[in-house]
This record gives sequence, structure tokens and C-alpha cells, in this order.
Amino acid sequence: MIQGNERWPAVRATIRFSLGQAADAVDRKDLFCHDLGQLFDRLQSASEGLNEVEKARCGLDGVAVELVLQIDPEKREILLDKLFKYCDMDLHLFTELLQILKRHYPDCHLIVPSLQGYELAREIHRFLGAPDLEYVYLKGEAEERLLMSGALEGLSFERILDDTERHYRERGGMERKKAEHGPGRELSMYLQGEEGEEEVLWMRVGIGLGSGSFKH
Repeated sequence: MIQGNERWPAVRATIRFSLGQAADAVDRKDLFCHDLGQLFDRLQSASEGLNEVEKARCGLDGVAVELVLQIDPEKREILLDKLFKYCDMDLHLFTELLQILKRHYPDCHLIVPSLQGYELAREIHRFLGAPDLEYVYLKGEAEERLLMSGALEGLSFERILDDTERHYRERGGMERKKAEHGPGRELSMYLQGEEGEEEVLWMRVGIGLGSGSFKH
């Protein structure tokens, strides 16, 4: 397990590895950690150059970025439990992380077990394509409900993104909502259906790291 340390006070990170019996598992881990450390160096440098407004948006103890990853090459699974940037930095966090993951674990499946924020969902779609929906937990005016298996038929990741964009557009735009929330809060997603509009509390999604491209 690797955790953030004194070298990168602006980064709070926990990386867990399940190496299994693969002959190259340790070498892949070491190369991955080397590249990730270089990314953390850049994040730390960028955080030190923030203006006072952006520094004030950072989390507890000046943390600018949070990351929690679980990597299991034997199962070919990478769980992205958390990825969040509290402030505006001249560095595209998800793109940088995705490039490193694709470089060292291109045969793995990226799973986000509790995807909540719209911005990360949009980035996943932009750079990898539409992931498979495994579970979707919704909150309506009267009740909460979990969609899985057959209940997900006809529902797509793109539809949720479209409904979310429509939700914020009709309420003054996303930037306005982000300003109201303040730092450290993610923008919720929404689904418009027969039950009316429901908030997406979380989704479990998965997609192969061999998918998509980095074309802008």
C-alpha cells in the first residue's frame, strides 16, 4: 500500500496493490509508482503556485487532490474509489492519471464502484467512451431505489449525462451551481424518466482501459 507522504502535502493518496502470482507484477508496480510519483511532483509544484483564491478552495491541511486506487493485475481490475481536485490547476488530473494507467495496465478494466460527481463521469466518457452500467442508485421525491440487471435495460450512461446537463442548464448553468456549492463538493447527476426527475446518488460503472483515445 502506498499513501501520500511529506513529499507531496498537497496530495492525499492511497494506492493498494494485489500483486498475485504474475511474474511481472512487481516490475509493473514499480514502473507505475515511478510515473505516479512524477505526476505527484507536478501536482505539488502546481499547488505551490496557486493564487490565494484557489489556495482557499483546497481541502483540510491544504490538500488540493485526493486519490484512492486499488490495483489487481491478476483479476485485471483497477478500482478508482476516489479522484477529486479541489481547485483550478494547470494540469488535467484525470487525463494524466489515465495515461499512466493505460501505459502500465492496458489489459485491465477500470471500475468506479461509487461514481457520484458529474465532472468525473464526463471525463470518463470523453476519454474512454461510455462505460457499462452495473448499478444505479436513485433518489426521487418520495423514495430511493436501486437499479440493477434487467432494471437497467434501456438506460444508458449518455442519457444520464444528457439529463444532467439539461438539469443544470435550466437552473442557470453548472458554473453557478459550482459557485453555490463551494470547494470540496461534487455536482450531482440526474435522470429524467417516468418517475419524474431523480438524483443519481451513485453508480457502479466499468470500462476497459484499452478503450477510447486522448483526442481533444
